[in-house]
Amino acid sequence: MFPHGLRFLICLAVVLGNVGGCKGVPPVPHGAATAPEPPSTGDPYDADRGGGWLFDGLSGRDSSPTSSGAPDGVVPVSATEPISPAPVQLPKKDSGLKLSDFSPDNIGKTVKELTGQGPNEGVAQALFEEGDGLFRERQFSAAAERFEKAAKRWPDSPMEEDALFLAGESYFFSDRYPQAQDTYDNLLKKYDNSRYLDTASKRLFAIGQYWEDVHRKQQHWPVTPNFTDKKQPMFDTFGNAVKAYEAVLQRDPRGPLADDAVMAIANGYFNKGRYEDAAYHYDMLRTEYPSSEHQQAAHVLAVQSKLRVYQGEEYDRTPLDDADDVAAQALTQFRSQLGEEQDRLAETRDRIVEEKAKRDWAMARYYENQNQYGAARFYYQSIIKDYPLSQHARLARSRLEEIRGEPDEPPDRFGWLNKVLPSRN
Repeated sequence: MFPHGLRFLICLAVVLGNVGGCKGVPPVPHGAATAPEPPSTGDPYDADRGGGWLFDGLSGRDSSPTSSGAPDGVVPVSATEPISPAPVQLPKKDSGLKLSDFSPDNIGKTVKELTGQGPNEGVAQALFEEGDGLFRERQFSAAAERFEKAAKRWPDSPMEEDALFLAGESYFFSDRYPQAQDTYDNLLKKYDNSRYLDTASKRLFAIGQYWEDVHRKQQHWPVTPNFTDKKQPMFDTFGNAVKAYEAVLQRDPRGPLADDAVMAIANGYFNKGRYEDAAYHYDMLRTEYPSSEHQQAAHVLAVQSKLRVYQGEEYDRTPLDDADDVAAQALTQFRSQLGEEQDRLAETRDRIVEEKAKRDWAMARYYENQNQYGAARFYYQSIIKDYPLSQHARLARSRLEEIRGEPDEPPDRFGWLNKVLPSRN
């Protein structure tokens, strides 16, 4: 449609116009290459496969990192048995340029094509093979760079899925966990049914555990920057740990690690003193993952979280009622498994009863101080009826005896005014 020289000048002019006139252009989708498929053997993190020093540490294995941060003597199986899928061809495109090619949505792709950086299967395959060789030689940082470039040069293809996964693996084994987290998450976001789902989820979960553990030992403000440790994010180590768990939950909500992720988030918030967030996630686990091994612990900790959310008799009683309900469920459902926790839960329920009685006691005292003895009697009697074994029930009986002769309503000391002032009727 345009001569080649004129085509380039038009492209350059549009690029400069877009750069000056808009804040940014949406990135081109990442591309991909042909990668090895994970093995179909049981646990992909068994001793033969190896899971990196991070996984070894979390599982109690004795495996210390080398000076480069990669696990000593571990070669990920993802680089041992490459597969050779059938070639994938992108649809042929008209070599001419159209005005739509210079829109903000397409300009980035157009520039790449004009400068020789557009989709190219041959280039992508060569980059992928370079990355594969570097990966085998445990040069993980260099391998990650090749895999990412391979993904960008052959987007929306089976090669992209493989390249993104191996880029994540390369970052993981070079202990660059922030980049690994982003890459795994991007992989699962674009390929929600990826064959690497299980492996990527386990990596993300382990990264979350590592960051949470680091935060417990080296707590600092979320805005404190990290410039020295490539294994940690730049800011907010705990917040990024939660994001890693959430990525597992969002990308594989019914997978084997989903309930573990919910429990980890809940426990993290509980340890941080964010009890409302903790209670929410304990409730999520209790209701949405009934077969989880964490059910008993989620019930017990949900009770404790809700009690800490409750602020006293002058505030909403919902957390108190919820805590009582969950405690009753735990005592019914897990009575034979609770052990010493059974006595503590029973004591907690007694304390909840006292707190509920205390709320009615506060109302009764308020009305009594206003000489509204009828209302005060109502609340004292409610305490005796609803919480007969509480300490406040004994106090309520005593107060009822004290105000037995008092009128329900205080005397109308200004009734004479009704006789003096004219009526409006």
